[in-house]
Formats: sequence, structure tokens, C-alpha cells
Amino acid sequence: MTKKKVRKVKAGGNARAVKAAPSTAGDAAAGSSASASSRKREVLKQEPVGKIALFRQFLSDVRAEFDKITWASRKETISLTIAVLAITIFFSCYLGLVDISLSKLVGMLIG
Repeated sequence: MTKKKVRKVKAGGNARAVKAAPSTAGDAAAGSSASASSRKREVLKQEPVGKIALFRQFLSDVRAEFDKITWASRKETISLTIAVLAITIFFSCYLGLVDISLSKLVGMLIG
């Protein structure tokens, strides 16, 4: 198994574990301010270890997303760069000619 596949398997297992969060007794009274303040206290009481674990999970999720990226090949990159440069040169010449002709036309009308 390649490193890439191992990372995907690990990321998939960790993501399932984090998503399945246990429900609290205060969920039934979600609208009350008492349950909201108790949830805030629970979040504030989290140990740094929990925050570090969440940060590690975030980094593993980022790595999994980077593994999903499909990068263009060198040949595609070069051909697209040439196309962009050609289009840019074409339109700059076109707009330059239009500018010169319109400035001469306005000069003839004014002068």
C-alpha cells in the first residue's frame, strides 16, 4: 500500500470518529440560556490535549484534501501559458490599433 493510500485510510477513519460526537443532556433544551451557558463552560474547560488533537485532526484533513488535488502536467502548463500569452498579445495589438485609429479620427474631427 502506498503512503498516499495509507494517509487516505487514516484520514477517513479519524474523520468518522470526530463526526460521531456524543449528544449531551442539554440538547433537549437547546433554546434555554442555561444550557447555552453550560455548553460554553464545557468548551472553555476543554483540556489543551483536546485542542491539540483537534489541531492534528485539522492538519490530517488538510493533507487528505491536498491528496485529492490533480495538478496539471508540465505539457499542459506550457501549452496553456503559450495560449494565454498569444491571446494577450493579440488583444493588446487589437486595442492599440483601435486606440490609434480613434485618436486620429477625433484629431481630424477637432482639427
